[in-house]
Amino acid sequence: MFNTPLKDYVKVYKGFYDAEFCKTVVGQIECINWTEHTFYDLALNKHKSYDHELSVSHDVVPAKKDLDLKIWYAIDKYVNQDFGYMKDWYDGWNGYSYCRFNRYNPDTKMKLHCDHIQSMFDGNKKGIPTLTVLGALNEDYEGGEFVLCDEQIDFKTGDVMIFPSNFLYPHEVKPVKSGVRYSFVSWVW
Repeated sequence: MFNTPLKDYVKVYKGFYDAEFCKTVVGQIECINWTEHTFYDLALNKHKSYDHELSVSHDVVPAKKDLDLKIWYAIDKYVNQDFGYMKDWYDGWNGYSYCRFNRYNPDTKMKLHCDHIQSMFDGNKKGIPTLTVLGALNEDYEGGEFVLCDEQIDFKTGDVMIFPSNFLYPHEVKPVKSGVRYSFVSWVW
């Protein structure tokens, strides 16, 4: 069990969301409120953005409820089915965040980072993220490759990827060359 290569903890669930549903979500989020993505800088005790960062939104659209609810099934598959052998020492998870939408316009990207997110904990929720859940909402763009641990991972419209949210899993999104790349992210704690 402990000889498992780190890459084996990265799971891509193909076609998890129906392509037509994803098209509906994209149609609903194209005109919502977007803000520039920021990272929290512990040394400066503030959020900051980098050049050519993506835009993010927590806005609610009609399809968001279905999107958020189905994330539970992906997490359950990852924790209880794919890694159920860990139940003796890892008995699950306490919750997950509502999804955040990501928009990458041409020439935008997300810099290399790991998901050690603190801002999702408000005093009522406590912990650190243990898993990252990413979903692809479209693929009609060029560039925008997702790179995890120096390896490009291709995932298509409707695919969901889950991986541990720690320093062993640095990841980035390369600049989009044309079109607009849409995705969502949720974190498990």
